Amino acid sequence: MRRKRKTRVRFIPLMRWMLGWYILSFGLIIAMMSIVLLVGEASHQHINKVNLMREDKYIEPDFQDTWKTKEEKK
Repeated sequence: MRRKRKTRVRFIPLMRWMLGWYILSFGLIIAMMSIVLLVGEASHQHINKVNLMREDKYIEPDFQDTWKTKEEKK
């Protein structure tokens, strides 16, 4: 009688391993996409600010005015 060699991979550990890699890879993809979106939005806002400065339409925000109004309200 011949014995068969077990060459099959156990299914449950393989599924755990694959699931771990899928979660890691999709998490990395989502993180990279969010970083790209944040950098793109920051670049867009900076370009708009520079264009307004070139056209002399940019008004620098003065936060001290808001501080004065808060002190007056108290």
